Amino acid sequence: MTQIRFEYVSVGLPRPMLRRGLSSKGQRLSTIAQAQQKPSITVLGGGVIGLTSALRIKQQYPDASVTIVGEKIATETTSEGAGGLWKPFALTGTPDSLVNAWGKETLDHYMGIYLSPEAPKAGIVLTSAYELFQEKVDDPAWATLVPQFRHLTKEEIAFYDHSGTHVHGIAYTTIIAEGRLYMQWVLSKLQEAGNVDIVRKRIEHVSEIGDAQVVINCTGLGARELFNDQSMYGIRGHVLRARAPWVRHHVESHSLDASKPAYIIPNTDTVVLGGTKVPGDENTTSTEEERKEIFDRCQAIVPSLSSAEILSSWVGLRPGRNGIRLEAEMLDGTTIPVIHNYGHGGSGLTLAWGCAGNVLKLLQQHL
Repeated sequence: MTQIRFEYVSVGLPRPMLRRGLSSKGQRLSTIAQAQQKPSITVLGGGVIGLTSALRIKQQYPDASVTIVGEKIATETTSEGAGGLWKPFALTGTPDSLVNAWGKETLDHYMGIYLSPEAPKAGIVLTSAYELFQEKVDDPAWATLVPQFRHLTKEEIAFYDHSGTHVHGIAYTTIIAEGRLYMQWVLSKLQEAGNVDIVRKRIEHVSEIGDAQVVINCTGLGARELFNDQSMYGIRGHVLRARAPWVRHHVESHSLDASKPAYIIPNTDTVVLGGTKVPGDENTTSTEEERKEIFDRCQAIVPSLSSAEILSSWVGLRPGRNGIRLEAEMLDGTTIPVIHNYGHGGSGLTLAWGCAGNVLKLLQQHL
């Protein structure tokens, strides 16, 4: 089997880069004229957005030479800590029509894996989901995408509403794509495709990329420094992982304080208990006080968690932005196109496959 080549490089901290819009038609024609029969493409970012973009590129262009550049790769990134529930989350400013289009394509992709022998290796599980609210809310824009979406009855709400504070609830069937397993599965598919290099490198300036024909920017929060996108901000997420094998459904309680949700997401070997959703808070320290608050909120809706063993805690920064950036421009002073694909908030695993499909459409315009 063809092996993915890893190169380990250590360089300095990132600095902002000035950029400009698409250059003239003549520059674009110059890029096309220089195109090789076997495209050379560099993907910046080793999380689920970057790896998925690389995989879809290799599927569309099997002869392409793809280099993935990132300081952290796969299970070392924010995607590893995610609970993996398919649901648009911590996402603002992107039209519902786009979120639904990208989300549906991604959900269909996961459903296809779930129905195949690949499901265990890829960490894809079908689950029932129950969400409770302390006020009446409209159905989410994605309600038509998931199977068996419905409103909970009063009796069903009462089953989880031990505090008597919830007045509305929804249920649906969805997918859990466990980040650590799914990204390993994507890496295995890239390995099978061949002609893929992975370079562990914290880029100081885009000029270090090399002779790429096209650059795919999936740097997430890193785009704030590398591409001078000051609209990027971290959304602090804090979760616990517990051993509770009897918990097999997703349950979520939406309090009036949106920064302190209570959600329970079963994974293969653990159950994820969350959490926090604090835009602009980039403190990655886990405190005992906050861990207790998270556990207490989750135990309030599933009391049997009192018997769970807490295994670990994790704090990560979701890449927040007022609207996902998915567009092409020319690198400043060059004829090299860069396709941006970042700003997915807490919806990286939910939208990755669909957004990578959009990357392909933009890529076709520059090869």
